[in-house]
Amino acid sequence: MVDGFLLYLSKEKHYSVHTVTSYRTDLKSFIQYISENYPELPVEKCTTPVVRSWLADLASHDMTPRSLRRKRTSVSSFFRYLIYKGKAENNPTRGIPLPKLPSRLPVFADEKSVRKLIDIPVDNNDFQAVRNQLIFEILYATGMRLSELTNICATDIDYHKRTIKITGKRNKQRIVPFGKELFTRMIMYDELKRIFFEEMDTDRQYLLTNGGKKLYPKFVYRTISSYLGSVTSLSKKSPHVLRHTFATHLLQNGAELNSIKELLGHSNLAATQIYTHTNIRQLKEVYKKTHPKS
Repeated sequence: MVDGFLLYLSKEKHYSVHTVTSYRTDLKSFIQYISENYPELPVEKCTTPVVRSWLADLASHDMTPRSLRRKRTSVSSFFRYLIYKGKAENNPTRGIPLPKLPSRLPVFADEKSVRKLIDIPVDNNDFQAVRNQLIFEILYATGMRLSELTNICATDIDYHKRTIKITGKRNKQRIVPFGKELFTRMIMYDELKRIFFEEMDTDRQYLLTNGGKKLYPKFVYRTISSYLGSVTSLSKKSPHVLRHTFATHLLQNGAELNSIKELLGHSNLAATQIYTHTNIRQLKEVYKKTHPKS
C-alpha cells in the first residue's frame, strides 16, 4: 500500500524526490509503531487514538512541532489515498490538530557578505571552481530552490532574453530573469564544460559533478555552507538561506511583494509575506540607531 501511495505522489501528483522520501520516512515510522504496539491492528483500520498515541510518543522524544506537523500530514495524505482506493473507510487523523509552530523569521545574509562571495577571484580555467561559484550565484540571483537548481537543463536557459525556466513544486513553471554578471559566469562555465567533458557522456542537467553526473543535494548543501561560512556567522548556511536572501534583498530595495511571490514560485501571497516581517525588523534596527528619540 505504501509503495503504491509513494508512486502516486511521484507520478500523478508530481511531488519532488525530496518530498516523497520524507513521506516514506514518516510512514515507515508510523507503521513500525503500530506493528510494535498494536500487532493485531491492520494499518488501514487504524483509529484516531492510535495516531494520537504515536504523535505523543514522538513528542516525548523531543521531536519538534514542525516535524510532528509533517508526520501527521503524511499519515493524513496516506489515508486519503487509501479511502480513494477503497482500502480504508475513515481517516484517523481527523480531529487531531496540527501542532502550533513558533514564529520564525527567515535567516538571510546581508548584501555586503554576498558581494564578498561574488567578488571572490576564480581561476577561469578551473572547471570545479567556476561551477561552484556559479552554483552560489544562480541561487542568489534567482531565488530558486535546491531541487529546482539540480534539475535545470541547458534548454531551460535563454541567453538572448537572460531568463531561466524553472520547474517548481507540482511541476509549476515560472520564468525568472538574471543579470549581466551571472550571464558572464554562465558563458565561462559553458566553455569549460564543453572542454572538460569533450569525450565523455554526461547527464542532461546543466550543472554537473566532475564525473558528468547531475548534482546531488548534499553536494550543493556542502558547497553553499562552505561559501556562507567563510563570510558570515549565520545559524543556518543552507541553500535555502540564499532563497531567503534573494527575497529579502528584493524587498529591501523596493520590489513589490506580488513580484517577489511570482519570482519565488509561491502559490499564494501568504507564503511571501514572511519577508515583510524581516524588513520591519531591519527598519526597527535602523530607527534605534538613528532616531534621537529612540
